[in-house]
Amino acid sequence: MATLTRSITIDAPVDTVFNFALDISQLWKMKDVELTDVDIKPEGVGTSARLNTHLLGFRLAGGVEYTEVVPDQRIVAQVHFFAEKPTWRFTFEPADGGTRVTAEAEWDVKVPVVGKPIEKMMVKEHEPYVEAMLAELKTRLEAKTAA
Repeated sequence: MATLTRSITIDAPVDTVFNFALDISQLWKMKDVELTDVDIKPEGVGTSARLNTHLLGFRLAGGVEYTEVVPDQRIVAQVHFFAEKPTWRFTFEPADGGTRVTAEAEWDVKVPVVGKPIEKMMVKEHEPYVEAMLAELKTRLEAKTAA
């Protein structure tokens, strides 16, 4: 199993950040990713969306679903794409008058011999995406709370 972890501090209260992230179309909104078929459940668990993106000119379609939600603390999401099924955990905690959001993704490729190298490759490939995702979340939330 390979893990990718990144954190960012957002100048907004925990409940504001958490509630914004609870909307799957807000948390997973990023450049080059289109969200469709968004289905938001009142308690969060079961909230889902289709993810569409491109890689090397090929269209990739997948999905994301919230599988665990602990209000103001944690959102766990399962992502499904053709060859990968990482689990993402987003945690929310008070920090420096704002909120520290930590994104942690785990890949577990159960293929003999090549599984571990593929997991490491997935982590490396996703580093810029999770950093951009968190930066976008920070920008949008801080602009919203400043307004």
